[in-house]
Amino acid sequence: MTGTTVERPMPGPRRPREIWTGRSEVWLSEVSADPAEPMRNVAGGGLRVSNRMLTNVVDRERRRKRARSSGVDAARGFALIGMFAIHMLPAAREDGEPTVVWQLLAGNSAALFAVLAGVSLAFNSGAERPFTGTQMNRSRANVAIRGLLLIALGVGLNQIGLATFDILPYFGVMFLLSIPLLPLRARTLLISGAVLIVALPILRFLIHRQVDGLAWHPNPTLGEIVSAPVDVVTSLLITGAYPALTWFALVCIGMGIGRLQLHFTTPRMLIIVAGGAALLFAIAVTRLLVYLNRFGGYTTVRTSFPGRSTDDVDDFLVYGPTGPLPTASPGWLISGGPHTNTPFTFIIGAGFAMVAIGAFILIARRSNLLRPLVQIGRIPMSLYVSHLILLTMAPADFGAIRLFIVQCLFAFAFTALWLRFFKRGPVEAVITSITRILTKLLGFGTPSDRSVTRS
Repeated sequence: MTGTTVERPMPGPRRPREIWTGRSEVWLSEVSADPAEPMRNVAGGGLRVSNRMLTNVVDRERRRKRARSSGVDAARGFALIGMFAIHMLPAAREDGEPTVVWQLLAGNSAALFAVLAGVSLAFNSGAERPFTGTQMNRSRANVAIRGLLLIALGVGLNQIGLATFDILPYFGVMFLLSIPLLPLRARTLLISGAVLIVALPILRFLIHRQVDGLAWHPNPTLGEIVSAPVDVVTSLLITGAYPALTWFALVCIGMGIGRLQLHFTTPRMLIIVAGGAALLFAIAVTRLLVYLNRFGGYTTVRTSFPGRSTDDVDDFLVYGPTGPLPTASPGWLISGGPHTNTPFTFIIGAGFAMVAIGAFILIARRSNLLRPLVQIGRIPMSLYVSHLILLTMAPADFGAIRLFIVQCLFAFAFTALWLRFFKRGPVEAVITSITRILTKLLGFGTPSDRSVTRS
């Protein structure tokens, strides 16, 4: 080299190398938004994915979510069949002991129905990622309208003098109570639900005991609403067959479950394990305290029924209340009988629901055997309305088992035929149409198809 100096280019500044965490920087929803794009950079510039790989990811995600929806529908169909059985089949055998069906499903099928209503509320407001802004306001409006429509539908059915208690008006009130909780995440909802399951039955008892003269209108009619509106409200909230003040805890648990990523295996297994543990714990404690009378548990329950015989107390523990809940003392709150509205009753119901939902979602992903239950679960409100009418109009001498078989055959046949031509059941379609119209009139635009789903 001569004296000429060669200028070498200096290396420019380099970005610090990022530590690989094993996770893509792009959400799956962003990847699946445009599956037709042939190539996409998903790892900050280093990894390129082919169209086939993206399509496989999208298809797998869709199959998982389809299994989640099918499993939830199957659980809802199972809850309906359970309610049919409890309302139609005998509760006791000839020897006076409760039947196996009654012991397994009494109260639990209705609890599963309530938890699934909460799951639907979560799905309709964003599932694992709650909506925000205008979308959340639209969801609130949808839930409010649906709640009012459920109250109107239930009161309308009550006009014919139903042969059993109608849960629809109570669900309508629960929907209205759920509106402030719609933006919450899964952890907050599940923790809140666990606290409410214990606290609300105690609060309901204290209100019922302290406020004299609370009326009991388990199936409120239009005439009762006009003549005694305050009594009807207190019945729906405190003294009725499904008092919303306590059953709302199950809806809250369901909303928390609906916020989980149920299309993955781990959350499903967690709710099965947690639900099974809660179920076994509550059954063991109530059996120990009440049925075995350890620590004076049964004697404590008896204090809530002054002047009543032992047989009356036993019937309450096994078959549930036949009228307003007791107010003499809080001793009965340690029991776990069906529809007794105690903390243990709701822990048992919530545990049963969690196990059922998780199990049905797991099975739905790998088997088509659940298809009949899935179809029933897609139009539950129409079938529940038909069930109330059939139960009320059936001749007294028709026979309980025969009536149950007729109800189930009708449910399976009707859904198989109806869903070949229509997307929603007749009652669901009417509620969807009214909700869309009213939501648009309120200035929230037209909601999406999934904003009004099965209740």
